[in-house]
This record gives sequence, C-alpha cells and structure tokens, in this order.
Amino acid sequence: MCCAGIDVSKPHLDLALVFSTAKPTRFRFPNTPEGRQALLAALAHHRPDWVALEPTGPYHLPLLHLLAQRGFPVALVNPYHLAAFRRAAGERNKTDHQDALLLARYALVYREELQAYTLPPETLRELKALVGYREDLARRERAILNQQEAAHWAGSEEVIPLLQRELACVKELLREVEERIQALLSLIPEAEVLMALPGVGPQVAAAVLALLPPHLWGQAKRAAAYAGLIPEREVSGKSVERSRLSKKGPPLLQRKLFMGALVAVRHDPRMRAFYHRLLSRGKRKKQALVAVAHKLLRCMMGRLREYYANRLGQGVA
Repeated sequence: MCCAGIDVSKPHLDLALVFSTAKPTRFRFPNTPEGRQALLAALAHHRPDWVALEPTGPYHLPLLHLLAQRGFPVALVNPYHLAAFRRAAGERNKTDHQDALLLARYALVYREELQAYTLPPETLRELKALVGYREDLARRERAILNQQEAAHWAGSEEVIPLLQRELACVKELLREVEERIQALLSLIPEAEVLMALPGVGPQVAAAVLALLPPHLWGQAKRAAAYAGLIPEREVSGKSVERSRLSKKGPPLLQRKLFMGALVAVRHDPRMRAFYHRLLSRGKRKKQALVAVAHKLLRCMMGRLREYYANRLGQGVA
C-alpha cells in the first residue's frame, strides 16, 4: 500500500510517499511545466493508491488537471479536515515537507472514504471562472460608486469624470460577462431545471452549478453540508446545547443562496409561509433567511434528482 501527498506552493511541489511496509520518501520539484512532468514520472514509478492534494488558490490547478487527465486516483482534501487530522496527530511543525507527509498519511488512513476528483467539463470550468470574475466586477462597481459619492462630498470634482469613465468600463464588462454566463447556462440542461424554482435566477443557478461539485448534484443532504448551510451542535455533559451554522462552504455560494432566499420569500408562498413560521417560533430574521436558503438548496437538489430519475427512466445516458 502506497499513498502520496503533495503540498503545492507557487514555487515548489513537495511530494511525500508513505508506504505500509517502508519508510516515507520525499521529493521536491519546481512548480513549472517541467517540474510537474518530473513529478508525474515519479508517481508513475511508485504507482500510489491515492494522491492527496490540498487546494491552494490557483497554484494547484495545473497539477490537479494533469493528474486527472493521466488517470491518477487524486483526492482534494478539505483544509478543515486536514487541520483536524494535524491536531489529532499532535503535529507541531508546519513546513512544506511536513504538510506533504501529513497529506500522504491522511490518504493512507482515510483511503476508503476519499472521493476521486474528476475533471469537470470545459463548460463548468469556464462558468466557475466567469462567476468569480463577475463577483469581482460587482465589487469594483460598488467601490467606484462609493468613491464617486466621497469625491462629491469632498469637493473633488476633477476626479469624478475619471471615476465615471471607469464605471462605464466596469458596467460594460459586467454586461459582457453576464451575457456569456447566460450563454453557458443555456448549454447546461440542469440550469433550466433549477431556474424553474421561484428565487432561482441566473446568478443563483450559475453559482450552484459552478461552485457545487457535480457529484453532489441531486444529493440534498450532502450538498447542504458542502455549502455550509447545516447547523453544528455542541453538547457536553450538563452544559446547555448550542447550535450554530457551519459556514464551511464557499462564501460566494452562501451569499448567492441567501440572495435567492430573499427573492423566494417574496415570490414563493410556501417559502414565505416557512419563513414566517420560523419567525413566530422566535427565530431572528437572518436565522430564518438562512433556513430558507438551506431549504431552497435542498429543493434545487430534489428537482435535479427528479430530473436524473426521469432521464434514466427514458433511457437517456
């Protein structure tokens, strides 16, 4: 039995190989096209049962895609789970080599529970990039509007024309990005299924399809857990039970679902009744809206489950 862990940084790729009957082996490669090919050659020689990576912004993506294309059993490890494993193992040091070794040991211990990464279709990869870029543009638009107001109150009239030109440019880019997102959604059958629900517009549907891994589509409970919309309970001895939102999912996905919940409460009688029922039980407005967002996501996954069942019944692959 052999498992590999790879710690990815901008300059380096640290590889650790853990064996059930031998001492661990460590290597370091540059995070360049040549370095990635050398790492793949080392993996091909040792043939590990699992390769474990931790997401590190954009720096792990070229290697991740190469591993998936070459057919290596690669798993992306949740940073929260790895941190808990580090504490359980009593690790005090945190270096690149140590992180690679920790990932390899994690894969060895949890090899039966790991989920193999599969390369998403090009449509979903482009959709994810555009959803993130749209959010950046929207933030920049709000910042420019705030700067305009500040310049007006400060009497800095000479700055306002420059800000107006920048705002026009950002608005045009936003329009182009939203058109491209709409075009991509038209190519994904699941988007139409999701947008049939009140509260689920193009922004919410795009965020769910782009940020929720495809293997979770149609799985309500696991999708809600991934999105961080499930409560965490704390009960110990005679202490009072406490419950709080997990918040371990993608923040952008949570924000878009919260936005969808606001719309659903206004336009969906069932969601509105659910929301007011929670308020009548003493829940605060924000707590009730989070519960609506949770319910909305589960409804979306339910629709997808029905869609896949119907396709299977019709013999569509």
